[in-house]
Amino acid sequence: MKKILLLTLFILLLSSAVVSAHTALEESSPVDGETVAEEPREIVLEFNTSLEEASSFTVENAEGEEIPFGVTIEDQKMIGTLGAAMADGEYTVNWKIIGADGHPIEGTYAFTVKTEEETVPAEENEETADPVSEDPEQETAPLLEEQQTDQEESSNAPYVMVIVLMVLAVIAVGTLMWAAKRREN
Repeated sequence: MKKILLLTLFILLLSSAVVSAHTALEESSPVDGETVAEEPREIVLEFNTSLEEASSFTVENAEGEEIPFGVTIEDQKMIGTLGAAMADGEYTVNWKIIGADGHPIEGTYAFTVKTEEETVPAEENEETADPVSEDPEQETAPLLEEQQTDQEESSNAPYVMVIVLMVLAVIAVGTLMWAAKRREN
């Protein structure tokens, strides 16, 4: 019986090391939810693990049309170089990576391009000017953290299921062994 308990403990400890490693998007440029005033020349996604060569991302406009990007991978970064002009509008980045642990993970985020300035008379512009300058990174940081939390929670589901199945299997084997010993006695 002691051997079964030690085996169970060993399997649980071994599987917990795998579960604790979460691959997540750490930084992006443009940032999730950001409105950029200039057409981006490249999109950079940085993760907390090294990426496999099969990792990629696509960028789609509001109509779902894919914008061509040349994607290169440099250790923990994916860098996409713009292949065509990006008009003003909303864009969605759909990324799929394979981290160093071999597990595929995917996610999305959005940003807006707004290069054309609205023509506003000078008098209205002065009256509506906000004296407080807003830092877009401060506004989007909570959104990025929320997105990473959502991704981590969604990527935990398979690991939790594996652990539950392993525990149930160990309990079933232990019960069968206990029953077999009891019949012998």
